[in-house]
Amino acid sequence: MVKKRFINILLLIMIITILSGCGGAEQTSDKEPEIPKTNQNDIELSIPPVLQNSEGEVLEGDEKALKALKKFINETDTTKQGEVGLSVVDFIEIAGDAPTKYAFMAALVNRSDQEGSDIEMKFTITNKATKVKIYDGDTITLPEEQFGFLKPNHAIPFKITIPDTENITSKMTVQDYDFKWEITNSKMKE
Repeated sequence: MVKKRFINILLLIMIITILSGCGGAEQTSDKEPEIPKTNQNDIELSIPPVLQNSEGEVLEGDEKALKALKKFINETDTTKQGEVGLSVVDFIEIAGDAPTKYAFMAALVNRSDQEGSDIEMKFTITNKATKVKIYDGDTITLPEEQFGFLKPNHAIPFKITIPDTENITSKMTVQDYDFKWEITNSKMKE
């Protein structure tokens, strides 16, 4: 008897569930349905050939910095819509026989509707603590054959070498430096 009653209750619950799912009872609510929010301005990293090996893979040791750079650009970067900005996220260690051991991992962030190549920039980078300018109006160029095109809603990562005289320590961050820069020449097109 108890078993029969349990089966009847279970059948009744199943019928109500089926009817409510098939439009039998329409539910109304004053709340608007929640639509997942996405950032329409997410920036994609365009990994340039200069940061890839012969198989097109990211150079060993750069993966972590590039992942941090992409996260920083999409969560923290302050480049306004319609502009090209600069993001500098981290120090990276340079492998091999480079004349310096460290570089800044940076990216040009394009939130404009233009694309460009052969971008030339002038940099002044100052150590805030020592007031020493490690770059003082120096020019850095991102040639098309090494860095490709800077497309809308994309960023081109690049490295800015740091002279060994800076004596980078584990306690230092990019916030210890003041970056002033401007694009002085480029092939921009709409």
